[in-house]
Amino acid sequence: MNEVIRYSSFVCLIILNQILLATNLWPISPDLFLVHTLIYTTFVNKIPNIYLFIFMGFLIDLFFSNTSVPYTITYFLVGLYLNFSSLKWIQRSLLEQLILIISISFCLNILLFYVNDFSDEMSKRIFINPFLNSMIWVLIFINQRHKWLKNI
Repeated sequence: MNEVIRYSSFVCLIILNQILLATNLWPISPDLFLVHTLIYTTFVNKIPNIYLFIFMGFLIDLFFSNTSVPYTITYFLVGLYLNFSSLKWIQRSLLEQLILIISISFCLNILLFYVNDFSDEMSKRIFINPFLNSMIWVLIFINQRHKWLKNI
């Protein structure tokens, strides 16, 4: 059942991302796919295999990129980080996670800027998006901290 929810929410995000692109709200919105990954990894007991991350990144690039580079590389790095660390360790270090989310979002948006021409306001997204992604993670972290503190 977990896999069905993961893939159906992923398809919904593809549709929502197309709507954001069509309404020109995409440059000032958080990256839905990274937020989806963050939310999903907080509610599972076991992190999915790295190949699933690469496959999901490739699918996003297939729908939203001229080349299959930005999301595939980003999801590969996220998958590596999540698979080579323990969940308890991830749940402890908020500052480290914020730095990682900001840096990965910044690099992803720079790659998107060079590869695609989604929006005229893409340069605005390079600076706004990492902070929006990190704010969402802070909300997730604050919401889950009581459950996580019991695990530690």
